[in-house]
Amino acid sequence: MKRRSFLQAAAGLAGLGALSPRRARVSVPTGAPLLDAHAHVMSPALADVAAQAYGRRSLEPLDAAEVVRRMDAAGIRRAAVHSAAYMMAVDAVERDVPLDQERGEVESENDFAARECARFPDRLIPFLSVNPKRDYAIAELDRAVDRGGMRGLKLHFWNSLIDTRQPEQLERVKAVIEHAARRGLPVLAHAFVGDVEGYGPDDTERLVREVVEPLPSLRICFAHAAGAGGFAGATQRCLERLGQLTGADSPTADRVWIDIAAVLRPGMPELTRARFAELVRAFGVGRTLWGSDTFESYLATTREAWSLEDDEWRTVCRNDGAAWLG
Repeated sequence: MKRRSFLQAAAGLAGLGALSPRRARVSVPTGAPLLDAHAHVMSPALADVAAQAYGRRSLEPLDAAEVVRRMDAAGIRRAAVHSAAYMMAVDAVERDVPLDQERGEVESENDFAARECARFPDRLIPFLSVNPKRDYAIAELDRAVDRGGMRGLKLHFWNSLIDTRQPEQLERVKAVIEHAARRGLPVLAHAFVGDVEGYGPDDTERLVREVVEPLPSLRICFAHAAGAGGFAGATQRCLERLGQLTGADSPTADRVWIDIAAVLRPGMPELTRARFAELVRAFGVGRTLWGSDTFESYLATTREAWSLEDDEWRTVCRNDGAAWLG
């Protein structure tokens, strides 16, 4: 069951750009974001591993030159580029390889991302990634920062099949994030885990209460508006709780962000679009970052589905992520 639901989610995101809009907006906001907060590069080796794990060719290699070409076409100045090394240590699907081989593949994928971003140092900001459940996670964080020049940490809780209801797993997540915060690294967390039964706002609150609040030096962005792509009910409830806990009057307001990568879809129902606007405003438009998740057409999708005011879109566009990135 866990393999099927994870792959269904991955397939849904892969088809994001292929959906056709049911209606055109009367007014489409213009302007490009200064920052893509959620981009990726992927090595040929990772594409091969993904094909084996998913049973089909779902990802293609992506290098820095292509990422920058897309940025130039869209008018985007900089991007936070996240290694997909966590996929080499995936737990959401079965991948039976020796631990030393897995660790070597994680290191190689992080090194690939570091080398690619180094080709465009003024445009691309490299983030390493790990499975925080692994015993080598902190050592790999230090290696990637000290030897590869990585400047942030990406965690994918669903890919790593993290259940923060389990105390041991929560402690492992906290240890890795605390280490990143101590080293001054910003964190991007895909926190939503669809394979945890009934995952919802209480899980979002646990992460805030147990990890975010106790770490005053932590700067964290919740990917996909605290969801996993799209804006279904569970994502709405998680974002609502995140806004309640980290709103403008909270002690954590100046160090918690969301990105809206892969959240908006062409043809989203009016009620869903209205709820998106309501919850993003409640959380804070000024703390909302745009991200592509490396979908080439996502900027056009964002503009078509945008349901806030044009000046609020301009606020998102002007956010260069400096407060998050440090």
